[in-house]
Amino acid sequence: MIRVAVQGMVMLLLASACRLASGQQTLSVDGRQFPLNQYAPPGTAAQWSLQARRVCPQTPQHVRLHLPSEGRVTGFDRAFDRPVSSPAPVQMQLLTGTMYRFQVDRLPEFPNQEFYPSVELIDQLHPPPGQAERFPIEIELLVEELNWAAQGRLVTKVVYVEQPDRVPLLTLNHGPRVIDLAPAQNALAEADALGRPIAIVRLGGRLPDPHAPDPQFWGPLAPIQLVEPIPRSVSSRPTDAPLPPHDQSSASSRESSDAATRNQSVFPTGGR
Repeated sequence: MIRVAVQGMVMLLLASACRLASGQQTLSVDGRQFPLNQYAPPGTAAQWSLQARRVCPQTPQHVRLHLPSEGRVTGFDRAFDRPVSSPAPVQMQLLTGTMYRFQVDRLPEFPNQEFYPSVELIDQLHPPPGQAERFPIEIELLVEELNWAAQGRLVTKVVYVEQPDRVPLLTLNHGPRVIDLAPAQNALAEADALGRPIAIVRLGGRLPDPHAPDPQFWGPLAPIQLVEPIPRSVSSRPTDAPLPPHDQSSASSRESSDAATRNQSVFPTGGR
């Protein structure tokens, strides 16, 4: 089942049997061929973005990761023996065209449990010069998603910047809305039809082997730099900067400022 929820963002949720990545092309909602879907191995879409020159290699991109309440987020700066940790929410400077793996623990909702979400940057935001730290890509790990991951399911979210002319203005001041869609839909194609995909987030599905680290699981261990979050003002938001989570006043101002909202397509898939 796919659900679409809106609350300063859009979330497409899919609960289905786990499938292997398919090399077959799929049609997007406007009939175009779309070669990738949410089941592609982690890092594939980022590499394609680099090869297609959608992003430049080694381009910094700020990302802010939110947890339901408290918790710790740990990344690995170019090596396993170089961990960087911070209480949530944590803001980091990452590199586009790269997949990162994080360790999340010390969550009061999930005592003695660890989660290993990945963030794959397939595009970037374009904030005003010198203000990149004020406009990060906002990523939330919700309680229900962590519950699914704790049950062994894989949750895949496609974060995208929505086209301003497709923002449902009548729902900006209301709670999340849910729409059911077909399970076989392509998350990347759906996000591309609604806006510009910028990141893929995966949560759950498997745990790392502490005795034999898997390079495909951990990714290239690219550079990570922790950044002190800077409060943002609505008036200085760039046209494609994401809205802060649950920021209803900011969402209301979008009607006059044409600021595009952050969106997430979420696909929890069953099985380990």
